[in-house]
Amino acid sequence: MKAFTFRIAALAALGTVDYLLDRPWRLLVFFVIVIYLLQWTAFQHRREAIHIVRQRRHRQANQLQLVAGWLQLGAVGKAEDALKALLDVEAAQAEWLRGFPSRWSYLFLTWDARAEEQGVILLWQKVQTVVPGYRMAWMLEWRLSQAMRIPASRVLVEFRGQAFRILAEMKGSYRVPRGWRPAPEGIECAWGRRRRSVRPGHSAQI
Repeated sequence: MKAFTFRIAALAALGTVDYLLDRPWRLLVFFVIVIYLLQWTAFQHRREAIHIVRQRRHRQANQLQLVAGWLQLGAVGKAEDALKALLDVEAAQAEWLRGFPSRWSYLFLTWDARAEEQGVILLWQKVQTVVPGYRMAWMLEWRLSQAMRIPASRVLVEFRGQAFRILAEMKGSYRVPRGWRPAPEGIECAWGRRRRSVRPGHSAQI
C-alpha cells in the first residue's frame, strides 16, 4: 500500500510540474510521465508473474507431498493415482502455452493462480476450440473477476470458438450480477457467437 501511495504521489507531482512548465519543457515532462507509467505497468506484471510461479510451486509441492505420503504408507496405487492427477493437470496447462498469443497464455495462468489462492476450482473446457481475440479476452477477464467475487466452490469456463460460457456453482444465496442468469447448478453467463472456426492446427466439432 505504501508503494502504491508513493507512486500516485510521484505521478501527481509530475503532472503538477508538467502543468506549470511552458513549452518545450512541458513536452519533456510528458515523456517522463509516459515512461514512468510504462515502468509501473511492467512492475505490476513482474509481481503478477512471481505470484503465478509461487502458486504453481505451492500446488506441485502439495501434490508431491501427497504422493510421498502414500508411498510411505505403502499405498502404491494411491500414489500412482495422485501422480497421474498431477501429470494430467500439467499436460492440460501445457495447452495454454502452445499456439496461443502471449496475452491469452498469461490470462490462463493468472486466473488459474487467482482461483487457487481463493480456494476456487477453476475448470477450462474445450480450450482447443478457442479463436483468440482481444475483445473476447477482455470480456472473459471481466466475467471471471465477477465470478471470483461470488461465493462459488467451482467455476466452469467452456469455450466455443469465439464464444464462451461461464458457470459458477454457488455455495449459498447471492445477488446475481448484471449479465448473469440463474442456472440449476448456480449462475451462468455467456458471450459471443458460436462459430465453427478454430485455431490453426486444431480441429473440433462445435
